[in-house]
Amino acid sequence: MARMPALYLSHGAPPLADDPVWTGQLSRWSARLPRPKAILMVSAHWEEAPLTIGATRTVPLVYDFWGFPQHYYDVRYEAPGAPELAADVHKLLPDVHQEEQRGLDHGAYVPLVEMYPDADIPVL
Repeated sequence: MARMPALYLSHGAPPLADDPVWTGQLSRWSARLPRPKAILMVSAHWEEAPLTIGATRTVPLVYDFWGFPQHYYDVRYEAPGAPELAADVHKLLPDVHQEEQRGLDHGAYVPLVEMYPDADIPVL
């Protein structure tokens, strides 16, 4: 079994979606990577105690910003949930809490829209 690379992506601020350099770089980067079976996103916008993971099914995105033009609030990214990945996380971190209503925030979905625009890879 080949290991997938772990990636660090800068915070996905909504206006970055309008930057052709940034969006092009992410698109080209993901095209060169092996296709993941699932994606685990860690966002600085949701630091909780206890450690918490989001929904394992498709739920609405979290628009945790304000004062931006409307088109940033119109973005949708309906990737499938990743219950198998959540189970793997629970095996490694048995005390992790799960918040089934918590969707992806902009720190996660903004880069995903550019990297995997078809939203066909399960995301946790």
